[in-house]
Amino acid sequence: MSAQVDIVVVGSGAAGIAAAVTAARTGANTLLMDRNPIAGGTGGFSGLTTLCGLHTDSGQFLNDGFAREFAEELLREDNPGEPFKMGRVFVQLYRPESFQAVAARLLANEARIQTQWNTSLNEVIVRDGLIQSLNGLRVGAVIDCTGTAEVGRTAGEELLVTDETTQSPAVIFKLENVERDLRSPIGVAMVLLHLAHAGLPPLSFMPCVDPGTVAVKFSGPPAQVPRLLEFLQQQVSGFERCRTPQTDFTVARRSGAMIVGRYVLTGDDVLRARKFPDAVARGSWPVEQWSADGRQSIRYLPPGEFYEIPAGALHAARTENLFMAGKSLSADIDAIASARVIGCCLATGAAAGKLAAESLTARTA
Repeated sequence: MSAQVDIVVVGSGAAGIAAAVTAARTGANTLLMDRNPIAGGTGGFSGLTTLCGLHTDSGQFLNDGFAREFAEELLREDNPGEPFKMGRVFVQLYRPESFQAVAARLLANEARIQTQWNTSLNEVIVRDGLIQSLNGLRVGAVIDCTGTAEVGRTAGEELLVTDETTQSPAVIFKLENVERDLRSPIGVAMVLLHLAHAGLPPLSFMPCVDPGTVAVKFSGPPAQVPRLLEFLQQQVSGFERCRTPQTDFTVARRSGAMIVGRYVLTGDDVLRARKFPDAVARGSWPVEQWSADGRQSIRYLPPGEFYEIPAGALHAARTENLFMAGKSLSADIDAIASARVIGCCLATGAAAGKLAAESLTARTA
């Protein structure tokens, strides 16, 4: 590996994948680094089976470019059919292993991308408002796609932080052989009633590509999964034969920390469907918040509307060559409750990759 690289992308979830591929396609020599062994992030490893934030409320693609390209690659991989309507929003069903495969293929196709796995962020040197080096490597620009603002924190940027009162973490696991109809609110409500009477936490059920299979989501410790599974099998009709193929249950964090940028996207911007002259991405997912006890709160945009994300929300306030995307973008706790979803992470990641590449050109012109 060379001692200098044009752009370093830290974090290889949806935003990091999009940022690295987009930056490389501009001609920038790009390094993608992550503490994990392969790319995927929340989309590939949390157990999610629904790709949220890709569509308008009529089921059309909201963002073109890399976000749509990635989604269409997943469609070819899994063939789930038309977008799936959940209440007032549309989602794309997918398999997590397909998310990993598509990510690996798109990254491998770009000759200007180098990858560095199983690597922690140890050092960021900032001088005169510019990141000079990261982990000892000289850099032209850096994109923080960690979801926890690790680069921003190390570089001394001001952060905004969520907590479990608005974005509680969740455990997600797959259930096979489910013979109960969970497509209707009444069907789900009856299951929740059984759980409440037993003093167990409420569950959310997400559709899967494979028939007879659902993804179960709840706020609680992973150690509670066996008890929940046993209760469903013994006490709730339609779950008698259900089983999970998983042996390891981890906590998926909905969001963590955001870097204060040249603009802070607000919940009011989202809910009023605000547009910006320097817009680089679009969002339409509702403001979706989860309390520590697993209760969901949803506030929707006006029908048929979307909001825009300005370039300033992807550009750090203090450091000229630091950009961010995905869950680390500059947003308050209400706005990130919409912009954190994977479809939006793909769009902001691609936008940050382009902005970082343009900043290199501007500084050397």
